[in-house]
Amino acid sequence: MASRTSTKSPTTPAAAQPAEPVDRRQDILNAALACAAEGGVDAVTIDGVRARCGASVGSIYHHFGNRDGIVAALFFDIFHDQSRSVQAQLDAAQGVEAGVLALVTGYLDWVVAQPERARFMFQARGAVAAGPRTPDLAEAARRRNQALVAWFEPHRQSGALRDLPCELMPSLVMGPVQSYCRAWLSERSGLGGLPSPITYRAELADAAWRAVRA
Repeated sequence: MASRTSTKSPTTPAAAQPAEPVDRRQDILNAALACAAEGGVDAVTIDGVRARCGASVGSIYHHFGNRDGIVAALFFDIFHDQSRSVQAQLDAAQGVEAGVLALVTGYLDWVVAQPERARFMFQARGAVAAGPRTPDLAEAARRRNQALVAWFEPHRQSGALRDLPCELMPSLVMGPVQSYCRAWLSERSGLGGLPSPITYRAELADAAWRAVRA
């Protein structure tokens, strides 16, 4: 008797699986940022976030605890993203002058590329500083400043920079660009008026270098 050829199909998955699960945490943060972009930090509410991303109250509280937890989590996500971006520019710079310029232009370019995130960070800092994550904010700021001081110190010792306390140098370098960006973001959320920081990119970078060069 001739053998019968099997017609059984190869085993296939019962149902196609999505490439990756939905990142509900990020959905909630994106919705919070959209709320803040329209009405400031005070506009970030549980109901507002739910309306934008469809997350349940249970999911929101699971990830963040409460409304203040959403604000703080978004603030720190942005803070660390900005710090990594500026540090990458500094690490890629060749020489002390290029490093100082990279600090200014790296910060400025990040703000111009992500104005809503930058504005939220300025607006939310006070709320985070007054909330339960005050120690986390202090530690994050300390680590960032410590990294900058560690970069400045060898150049000060070599005579390439002014003989000033290194803890002062980040303020001399970053103070003017942060001040202008803050004013631009404030104007941009209202009636407008100030030119983009890009307009004064070279001037702000040059001023920072002149403030600390030997």
